[in-house]
Amino acid sequence: MLRSLWELRGIPPPVLGFLLLFLIPSVPVRAIELLRDGHTDKAYVFEATGSEITATVDAAEATAKATDWATRFYGDLLHIEKCEFRDKPTRFWSITFARSDGKEKIYAIVLPDGTIVQPHILTKS
Repeated sequence: MLRSLWELRGIPPPVLGFLLLFLIPSVPVRAIELLRDGHTDKAYVFEATGSEITATVDAAEATAKATDWATRFYGDLLHIEKCEFRDKPTRFWSITFARSDGKEKIYAIVLPDGTIVQPHILTKS
């Protein structure tokens, strides 16, 4: 049986794998902003990578996933106002809700594969 070139050079494969982790340049993944929902005291920023995602959910499934998530995340009984599919800056479902008091609109973002986008919360000072 032939030995690998690296073994012939004296570098065992586990050590080579470890070295390659440091030699391969890391490529940062840039997040793109899909939606910024500003309120009086905070803003919800929804971001995702710009990579193409295969669509596996329709509007009804996206709305169901968004409603389940948003009820827990926002801690309120919500009224669905609309669900729309957007394709810029990347493809996603945007679901708009009204809070139970009807005074605020809030949002959920669902990617085409059904993944919920968790927002970053920015507090305003």
